[in-house]
Amino acid sequence: MTEVLKIEGDFDAAAAREIKPRLEELAASGQSVTVDLSDVEFIDSSGVGALVFLHKRLIASGQKLAVTGLKGQPLELLTYLRLADQLA
Repeated sequence: MTEVLKIEGDFDAAAAREIKPRLEELAASGQSVTVDLSDVEFIDSSGVGALVFLHKRLIASGQKLAVTGLKGQPLELLTYLRLADQLA
């Protein structure tokens, strides 16, 4: 089974700080995770860092992270950082 986390609004430092406990919970769940960014129009380095944190923790436990709904600035940034393909 895959857990789904839907993020809405800007995925910035404030949002990353707010959802950090949920990310830690998901990382420890022993399940793969899908993060839905279809309602995110802006992501900054803190948002990217949160995704990388979750990705590394999941990989260490043999699970996967998938990111869906990428468009606009989040898609451009994750593509520029060469993360879009890794998190697909």
